[in-house]
Amino acid sequence: MSMEDILKVLVNSRQQGGSQQGADPMTQLIGGLLGGAQSQGQSHAPIAPPSYYQQQQQSQQQTGGLGDMMGLLEMVMGGNQGSTGMQSSFAGGNPIMLLLEPYVGKLAKKMNIPPQIAMTVVSFVAYKLLAHHPTSGRDSNSFNLDALLGQMNSGKIDKNIYQTSGMVSEISRSTGLDEATAAKTLDAAFNMFGKQIKTAAAPATAKPKVTPGVKGLRSTGMKSGVKTKRSG
Repeated sequence: MSMEDILKVLVNSRQQGGSQQGADPMTQLIGGLLGGAQSQGQSHAPIAPPSYYQQQQQSQQQTGGLGDMMGLLEMVMGGNQGSTGMQSSFAGGNPIMLLLEPYVGKLAKKMNIPPQIAMTVVSFVAYKLLAHHPTSGRDSNSFNLDALLGQMNSGKIDKNIYQTSGMVSEISRSTGLDEATAAKTLDAAFNMFGKQIKTAAAPATAKPKVTPGVKGLRSTGMKSGVKTKRSG
């Protein structure tokens, strides 16, 4: 499982216009990820194996799956002020942070910033995107996700969205970056996630491309028709 899988579910939820009744794919993904980590490292909350009988119990925890992930992201976003030790140990034992690590390394290199700041920014971007999923239990009114997803898919994000949504000032406050650097760092992070959004949206675009066969038949038919008329 990768961050791409989670973004795919997010994109699908927008295309379907909301969450469907029954088992929620986002809950299954996040629940499986966090459940696996809990069963390895924690004994106070045993995770029962999935079965048909337990589907009702899982559906009661629909907000819990993504809600738990959002809570973990909030801890990282809020824990940047001097508590590097807490952040690094948290990242090491947290499966959500393992999903984000590839983005963190790339962003730190690209923007020449410490990994701790890169972790905060990447967590922030993931949080802002996932807050729009129906089961997140978080406020998602800071910007229009559908418009942003379209821009991310096209590879051309309107940079004004970072200012108008208040994201620049939020990142500036939590990381200590000046607003100009915060805006550039946000743009770089959103563009990294944009590559995954492109992949998530690709299957829908790839389906209609079934024209070459028709063209081939037409061209052969025309050629053979002309030859037969001339020979006859």
